[in-house]
Amino acid sequence: MSPLADLVDAFADPKRRYQAILDLVGAINANDLRRVAVAPEARAALIAGLDHPNAKVRWWCLQLMDHLADESYIEPILTNLSDPVAKVRRHAIHALCCGVCKPNRQPLAVRIEGALLQALETDPDLRVREEARQGLQALGHPTPPAV
Repeated sequence: MSPLADLVDAFADPKRRYQAILDLVGAINANDLRRVAVAPEARAALIAGLDHPNAKVRWWCLQLMDHLADESYIEPILTNLSDPVAKVRRHAIHALCCGVCKPNRQPLAVRIEGALLQALETDPDLRVREEARQGLQALGHPTPPAV
């Protein structure tokens, strides 16, 4: 395993997580993450982390991608809309739709209404469906009623 993959793997361990995040991307809080320039190798490690067997690792990778707001993350994040863990699916939607977390306070420029409508209609988890509804609203889509 590469040193960067080891850092991503450490996201599963609460005792090592924050130092691993600092070592990988150079910041941990939302304000500092807005100013970070992530190295291509670290970006690739975060993307690879979306396939990690541990859901906590996948969630933390999404959390960082949400705040780093690099459009190269869009396609990999979309794959997590079908993650087996509801919390991961919900955060994938959030990472794609939330503008507040982004450095420029704007959601990513991506057309994902179809994926959000599908999640709203078919996801078995109520919180995931509600996140999809809120995501559609944030993107200016006619908002379906609360689920």
